[in-house]
Amino acid sequence: MTEINLRPFLRPQLDILFVALNPPTQSNDHGHYFSGGGSRLFHLLFLSGLITMDLPKATADQTVFGSTSVNRNGCAFGVVDLVDDLVQTNSGKVRPTRQHLDRLIASIRELSPRFVCVIHSKVRDALNKHPDSVHQLDYGICGPLLRHSKSVFVLNYFPNGNSVPDKRKLKIFRALRDEL
Repeated sequence: MTEINLRPFLRPQLDILFVALNPPTQSNDHGHYFSGGGSRLFHLLFLSGLITMDLPKATADQTVFGSTSVNRNGCAFGVVDLVDDLVQTNSGKVRPTRQHLDRLIASIRELSPRFVCVIHSKVRDALNKHPDSVHQLDYGICGPLLRHSKSVFVLNYFPNGNSVPDKRKLKIFRALRDEL
């Protein structure tokens, strides 16, 4: 089994907690979230105004998730993977379990992020099946999702490697920006 080199950026009272599916090989090898060759998350965050600088993705996670220096209004952002124990670039091979989901939901309840931004359809599907979900996630700002949690959920499209136009992704990120 491959050693996991990515550590989540989690702390209480985050303004936005981004939830990805799992550590892909390149990012895990680099030891930085969203640092793979095709990764576009940080560029989209910049274009949307959620961050104020277009950072090099090789170490952008330290700046965006580890500090507040470039984040809109000095907001605190974090990131976590649903399936944190499997390094795999092909998301078709990633199978979230109930234990993965329960661990994520426990973290959300404990840390109380203002917004939880889901950026993968497999995370959405897992959340939509959980018995504590009070409604189904759909793209955009969805409101509180979990019983006993005030965190507002946002669903956006995966930032790279698909045919969804950037315009749609940016519209959701800009709506989130406007809520901060």
